[in-house]
Amino acid sequence: MLRKEHQGRAFDDIRKAGKKALDVLGMKTGLSHMEWFRRKTAASPSPEIAARPPGAQFTTLISRACDFDAIRAWAKLMIYDEPVSTDIKYSSGAAYLRGQGEGRVSHVEGLDVVRAKYADIITDVRIPKPGQEKSQSYEGEGFIILRHQDSKVVDSALRDIVETVRVVLV
Repeated sequence: MLRKEHQGRAFDDIRKAGKKALDVLGMKTGLSHMEWFRRKTAASPSPEIAARPPGAQFTTLISRACDFDAIRAWAKLMIYDEPVSTDIKYSSGAAYLRGQGEGRVSHVEGLDVVRAKYADIITDVRIPKPGQEKSQSYEGEGFIILRHQDSKVVDSALRDIVETVRVVLV
């Protein structure tokens, strides 16, 4: 989930470590992939950083959160050195739809409930299709992306979606 509320001191350690990592990579212009996993026992976050765009629909999440086309903005930055405004206007998040076990998609349960409940905040969907093979990717067979002004709304809806939607494999 990308949180609209990201400017607080709680993220200072991530910003500091991220800048240091980008400096080590020699990145001055571009798009990087950074993941952070806070550990309860560590004083600082544990990072994964790469000089590449992120996967798992994160460019779409960035696009929805910032209300622009992240891929187009990245291309303009790389080709024309055109600055990018990264104001986060919304919180966005993705629920990845994964079947449990092996096989092919039989059907998907709970979609009607979720669509009715969250129609006003769903921005993108990829629904698993019957007959589709189980994905070998950690992203699963599909996803639902949400956007809202309030991070709590997105967080609550994501939890509800992953508890409600079931990809049934046979």
